[in-house]
Amino acid sequence: MQRTHLLVMAKAPVPGRVKTRLAPPLTTVESAAVAEAALADTLEAVASCGAERLVVALDGEPGPWLPEGFEVVPQIEGTFNERLAAAWAAAGGPGLQIGMDTPQVTPELLDSCLAAVADGSHGAALGLAEDGGWWAIGFAEPHPEAFSDVPMSQSDTGLLQHKHLQALGLSVAELPVLRDLDDADDARAIAALAPGTRTARRVRSLLGDGTATVDVVLPVLNEREALPWVLERMPEGYRPIVVDNGSEDGSGALAAELGAAVVAESRRGFGAACYAGLAAASAPLVAFMDCDASLDPGELPKVCAPVLDGEADLVLGARPPEALAPHSRVANRYLAGRVRRYCGASATDIGPMRAAGREALLGLGITDRRSGWPLEMVLRAGLAGWRIAEVPVPYRPRLGKSKVTGTVGGTLRAVKDMRAQLARARRAARGR
Repeated sequence: MQRTHLLVMAKAPVPGRVKTRLAPPLTTVESAAVAEAALADTLEAVASCGAERLVVALDGEPGPWLPEGFEVVPQIEGTFNERLAAAWAAAGGPGLQIGMDTPQVTPELLDSCLAAVADGSHGAALGLAEDGGWWAIGFAEPHPEAFSDVPMSQSDTGLLQHKHLQALGLSVAELPVLRDLDDADDARAIAALAPGTRTARRVRSLLGDGTATVDVVLPVLNEREALPWVLERMPEGYRPIVVDNGSEDGSGALAAELGAAVVAESRRGFGAACYAGLAAASAPLVAFMDCDASLDPGELPKVCAPVLDGEADLVLGARPPEALAPHSRVANRYLAGRVRRYCGASATDIGPMRAAGREALLGLGITDRRSGWPLEMVLRAGLAGWRIAEVPVPYRPRLGKSKVTGTVGGTLRAVKDMRAQLARARRAARGR
């Protein structure tokens, strides 16, 4: 029985020879840096898949981006069709071939695609790309005419390749459709799909994301005085969503004038405002912070980075204990202890600046719509096995009086809400 292989058609990431459609807006050197990151991500996924042979058909010289364990086959001179046929003749079959334009691939995806031809149920497999081309092709056995006369780099290349395979008498398994990394829009979209990859980090550093990498939910109740300072310090790529929770000082109108997205939430409560902002968000990552000028939006990239890089699922901005009022320090110490006890998550501050994936947050099923929202998020995330991290952030005196700790009624409601969340978490912990 022949061994399965995974074949990668690749170009060495040399400036001016790779990802030229990224320049402009990038320089040729920057474009090559994106190409190198995409190639490294692709090869890492290939190295972790279940194929028995790993082959790179390379145009150029190997570099530090090439992991151990790969056979390197030089690409021949000729058209792309001829180079494809020659690479397959060298690699044999059964196998799957991809390029370096889909750094979002995972070992699991590659294994499922390889299985379509490895089990003998199909003679070929084809994965179309969103731009009309194809990103993956597989064969139970290489066919010498598989690429003959198929026009490449056209909007209908994928369709024509599919028809050609059928004309050769091959049954074709249809693989998932993926997006190729060709231009800046593709790069941003793929970075959002796979935020923890090298490619995403490189793209974010060079291109931003063109719209919003992060939606920032800002619950607001009469924060007109603080709004200008907060909104003018919002980093590029971070879209502020101001949730007006019944302000009487024109906060919502002012936020709209200053360029923020504004959501009205008539039901009073910090949790109600946070949930309304989460529901209105569209970016893959959502951050939350108070809008009273006690927290600097300039700290958001530091808080969001571990989630964007795939190192954490929820990140909390930890305020310096000495910057908090004595009763807040005591409360934080107590709550942090309960969080560690009930769900094993290490936290020192159940603070208001935090970041997590939007879909994952919605999946937690947070029910509190008042002051228990921040604590419930951490408890549910911990009980769900999330990786919770802390990042230190500075804290300054707020503008105006706190709606929670600034009044007796607000403090009592907060205590009641948080006790309810601790009781629920305690029951859940016992049930485990």
